[in-house]
Amino acid sequence: MSDKQKTINLSAIGFDSPGLVSKITKKVFELGGNIIDVEENCRRDLFSIFLIITFPYTSDSTNSITDSLKSIEDETGLKVILEEYDEGGGNDLSEKENHLITILGMDRPGLIASISGFFLKHNINIENCRMIARGEFFSMEMLIDSMGMITGLNLDRNKVIDHWKSELKDLCAGLDQSVVIQSENIFNKIQKLIVFDLESTLLEDFSLKDFLGTIKDELISIDNTIRFLEDDKGQMEAMVGNAKMLKNIPVRDLESFSAILRLSPGSSELIRVLKSMGFKIAILSSGFDLFVKKILQEAGVDYAFSNTLQVDENDMVTGELEEPIITNDTKEEILQFIMNVEKISRDQVIAIGDGSTRSHFIKNAGLSIAFKPGKKSIQTDGFLSSDRIINLLYCLGIPKTELTRYLEGGVAEK
Repeated sequence: MSDKQKTINLSAIGFDSPGLVSKITKKVFELGGNIIDVEENCRRDLFSIFLIITFPYTSDSTNSITDSLKSIEDETGLKVILEEYDEGGGNDLSEKENHLITILGMDRPGLIASISGFFLKHNINIENCRMIARGEFFSMEMLIDSMGMITGLNLDRNKVIDHWKSELKDLCAGLDQSVVIQSENIFNKIQKLIVFDLESTLLEDFSLKDFLGTIKDELISIDNTIRFLEDDKGQMEAMVGNAKMLKNIPVRDLESFSAILRLSPGSSELIRVLKSMGFKIAILSSGFDLFVKKILQEAGVDYAFSNTLQVDENDMVTGELEEPIITNDTKEEILQFIMNVEKISRDQVIAIGDGSTRSHFIKNAGLSIAFKPGKKSIQTDGFLSSDRIINLLYCLGIPKTELTRYLEGGVAEK
């Protein structure tokens, strides 16, 4: 090793016992070393630690330092590996291109082999891997570095990254697994706001269908209110037209229909866990307030927006809508309004919808997740194909044991 660069990588592995970290770091201190990076893990009585150590003030040679550090083996019983730190070898955190990958679904043989093989093909390094849930249901986190990824000449870096992300999503879909990909600037942010599109994520499917059928059969054909039109101008016209058709109908008659709508299983528990973690929760709906007000109140969220029907002094609908009218595109404006109120950036927002044009506002959030997306979906950071929306918590790094503890009466930790 060179005497000029007294920076050393130290790796140690072996059986766990009390005081290992103390013994190692004490030896480093005695030799005049300064630890500039550390990662330690202990699992099933196996201990591992990785250190990057500089020796800026000692006059001892590098070989003398490494010989002294090697004595840690005798003091701890660990296997110690020492090597010279290579500044050009990709150890510098500023030269990394990290992404956090969360995979979840029903367990099956070969999942980890398939996914790790994908990264090998692209020369993407897996830096850390941990199980969040194991058993019949499987969930795993992988921290990967794509800086060394194989690319063609003169290719745009962002396009190459988007390409392998798309490939990984296709692979996971073929394995019946959901996947969410967070870039480093997102998973290192303290996220504060989670926004749901009501109709496409939190409402129980068959209750929504029953609602539409009841409205159509007993009142009037109003299904465009919730199904939406693809063109925003057409949707705005539909909203105004549907409101006019409700003129002179008593408020109590319309509110009675809200009893048909129900939150999907796990939605209430999900919101309670997220709020216990300190998240602000917002729900956006293009439906009429007299239909969705009850369900929004039951959800107990911080922000809830829907279209408001004007009502006269006799509690009859006037046929007019109050401004602003919420459509697919104005949901983006509402999201911006909430961000301004909370004084947060887009990187601190997680948005969940079905990935269709009705929830296209989610693509501009820091982390966008499509819940049960259709075949034609906008580009998002990941998708959940399971009916269990509470599985979203695994994408936030909450292990199964922590989730179970909360549901049994504890408090979830971020």
